[in-house]
Amino acid sequence: MLRWAIYIDVEGSSRIYATDEAQFIASVDALMESIVRIGSLVYPEDPNRLFAHQTGGDGFIIVSDAVRTPEMPIAIATVLMQKVLESGAVAKAGISQGDFADVRGCYRTLRHLATDGDGRYRLGAGLMTVFPVMGTALTNAHRLACRWPRGARLAVDAAMVNQVPDGVVVSYTGPELIVVDWVHTRTSTMEEIRSKAGIQLPSSGELEKKLAAYVAGTGGATDEDWRHYTLCLNGCLSR
Repeated sequence: MLRWAIYIDVEGSSRIYATDEAQFIASVDALMESIVRIGSLVYPEDPNRLFAHQTGGDGFIIVSDAVRTPEMPIAIATVLMQKVLESGAVAKAGISQGDFADVRGCYRTLRHLATDGDGRYRLGAGLMTVFPVMGTALTNAHRLACRWPRGARLAVDAAMVNQVPDGVVVSYTGPELIVVDWVHTRTSTMEEIRSKAGIQLPSSGELEKKLAAYVAGTGGATDEDWRHYTLCLNGCLSR
């Protein structure tokens, strides 16, 4: 069964964590809190319930029950990226579709290990944790998040978008992906999320200023292409 998936992570996390651990924690926590609010207060039941898994310490994969219109994942990802920026960092994200399932039963090794029932396995007095899920929904979304053009941008699988939803601002169109300007996109689904989840969203003008200031503050820690595409793909710099 096809599901849509959002892969999102905090950009430059290794640099941020090394120089400002409190900022790293605050930004990941802002991302996590927003996911919890959206999943618990906006989409808590079938057929729209969400499944979220933390990946790599600085990111999440968020997966649906089934594929419907692209407006829902675009709205969720846009809200999440705006909240990360509000917290003092930036994120990149990719949206795609594919299969997704719990794969722990596929690993023969795990069948012989003692477990506490919470995805943790005994290594004598130590522990091993196992990422429980896998599928093309994850790998496709992660691939789009990391593809060119690089930057703090939201990439969507072009195969999912027959018609751009109202309020979605597209800043780049390629053969395999489109890039959504998450600074200026405003949709009715985003308004529903904001209202039901109690999430306050900055104005586009405030987001522009915050993004420009963040990029300027990265200095030599980022390259020119990353800075350019982060700004121009989000309507903060002319091409």
